[in-house]
Amino acid sequence: MEANVTIKGTKSGIILVLDPSVPFTDLRQKIAEKFTQASSFLGKHDMGLILRGRFLSDNEIDEIVGIIEDNSDLHIICIIDEQSEKEELIRLGVLRHNGELQDVQKTPLESDISDGDAVIYKGNLRSGQDFKSDKSIIVLGDVKPGGNVVSKGSIFILGELRGNAFAGCEGDNDSVIMALKLAPIQVRIGDAIAISPDAEKGARIKSRKKFLGNDKMAEVAYIENGHIVKTSYDASFLRRFYSI
Repeated sequence: MEANVTIKGTKSGIILVLDPSVPFTDLRQKIAEKFTQASSFLGKHDMGLILRGRFLSDNEIDEIVGIIEDNSDLHIICIIDEQSEKEELIRLGVLRHNGELQDVQKTPLESDISDGDAVIYKGNLRSGQDFKSDKSIIVLGDVKPGGNVVSKGSIFILGELRGNAFAGCEGDNDSVIMALKLAPIQVRIGDAIAISPDAEKGARIKSRKKFLGNDKMAEVAYIENGHIVKTSYDASFLRRFYSI
């Protein structure tokens, strides 16, 4: 039984190796015992977790994270995907435990952390920081002036966009850029580009005549008749743009 569950360490976090031939129900107790025994050695830290040896469902991964945290002083801040070959994903602070996200030190980089067709970044993107993905991007924070978000799909910013955003970067003109406050230095969608209405040169973001944006309403930029247009991100836009 000793070889059924093995704990190793790396610079990024904890490696947990599980025997694929043992039923998961039998492994849970062994995982608890291993981390109880190693608790004093492991100490109290925020760690990433690498899982090896067997395929695990999302529910099983959540169970393992809970067992580790219940039987040690470790806080599992993310699951590191070795197939992406980017162990630095721990620094993005994306947590898969009970669907919650936790604050950790973040360094933007091209990421494969995903949930379906979107990637999630928690935190503000400041000047000089870039976040890029082949999928749509959800930013849980602000994009400050000088910050950059680039996606092959759409971009959704649950905060202010005051930096630069490029959606549909490989020519998808149906992509959109949404933010709780849309005041970018520059936005690009597919083949179109626009700058802040306050800028001196270049094509400005146009507002629809019936634009009712305010401090409490999200805003969205999209392409209309070849131009980037801004309007309220509301039920009317969703019905018109997505035909729902």
